[in-house]
Amino acid sequence: MRVLFVTFAAPSHLQNMVTTAWALQTAGHEVRVASQPDLVDAITSTGLTAVPVGESHDLAQQVQEINENLDQENVMEPQNAGDAGLDMNELRPEKLTREYMLKVFGTMTPFVFQNCSPDAMIDDLVGFARHWRPDLVVWDTFTFAGAIAARACGAAHARLIAGLDLMGAMRTRFVADRDRRPAAEREDPLRDWLADRLERHGATFDDEVAVGQWTITPTPRSLSLPVPLHYVPARFVPYNGRSVVPDWLREPPRRKRVCLTLGLSYRDMWGGVSRLGDMLAAVADLDVEVVAALSADQREALGGLPGNVRLVDFVPLSAVLPDSSAIIHHGGVKTFATAVSCAVPQLIVPEGQWDTAHLARRAEDGGFGLAVEDPRSIEPKEFARLVARLVDEPSFARAARDLRRETLAMPAPNEIVPSLEALTAAHRAQAG
Repeated sequence: MRVLFVTFAAPSHLQNMVTTAWALQTAGHEVRVASQPDLVDAITSTGLTAVPVGESHDLAQQVQEINENLDQENVMEPQNAGDAGLDMNELRPEKLTREYMLKVFGTMTPFVFQNCSPDAMIDDLVGFARHWRPDLVVWDTFTFAGAIAARACGAAHARLIAGLDLMGAMRTRFVADRDRRPAAEREDPLRDWLADRLERHGATFDDEVAVGQWTITPTPRSLSLPVPLHYVPARFVPYNGRSVVPDWLREPPRRKRVCLTLGLSYRDMWGGVSRLGDMLAAVADLDVEVVAALSADQREALGGLPGNVRLVDFVPLSAVLPDSSAIIHHGGVKTFATAVSCAVPQLIVPEGQWDTAHLARRAEDGGFGLAVEDPRSIEPKEFARLVARLVDEPSFARAARDLRRETLAMPAPNEIVPSLEALTAAHRAQAG
């Protein structure tokens, strides 16, 4: 069969797709990856075939504009003391009123979703899909252009997510509330935008367009949100793009190793964690070796560092973590999942985007990690104490090994290919 992967031009979102795309390709299926022109080089560097659609996305500029728009809307401002900001991170049932969810979708749709799937991208993608006739479209959860193109050409379509399904959780709750109300009270900004774009291409909306006919997820069941959607679990397999194992990793560490990373997308787009120098200085008295993967600007800004800190620009986490005793990171889902796959305890300093705070809480609740709720107020001694707990208390390593065993029981990307084939065939038979 022919399979079209679709993502907006974010390298980290592309990387989430690569192992699934290659699983289908090596099973004998034709695979294409569509995105805006500025992601073409990243796509072809994976060995997959790129389809440029729309205009250049300029991710950094888009992020800046989105943040400015959200600030103007006060979307991220807490409503009351102790509240989360008004965003899709909210999971507390008592906070998820109709008015709250309506404003979230009313803001996310024009400022985020439409930015990720602009009209030029949608139109080009629909044109290519009608020409190439994919059997299955796999689309990034932010890139609704994929679902629109699938509907326009009659293909089956699956959403692919990287971490917790915050979109699915809020969307299913919102739709259930919407459908209980009189017709005059069924406002739905996401539906209205998608329905308009679908109508332009001769297709109609239903709620599968927003969440996929099914969802490919790497999150183990014990960490997942209880969302009533059709999921296809697929074990997370790290993919870092082009990377090289440095010489110093060829020898085992002489002391317990602690890795610190801010993640590639986070350090490029959102800046550094506040008080990063204090964090590194705090571990000077611990009997550990710290490997800190930081950008050139961050390394320069840090100044002098303790002798037990090794600064590197980039090192593949899947290469450094197997010999590590702990990792300190920002809560990014790929970093989190790589640490889980290597059974490494985690100290998470969540930077606030998407599911980072929820992942931090799950690490604490599951006993395989600790969380720093507010990096601006934590004292260096307390930070060092948390790091020492992770490397010295065996319960964290035991819990991390238990979670790794759970992930190893999930099907690998190659093993979900028969499921995707069967689901696609069932769609084709139903469509006639």
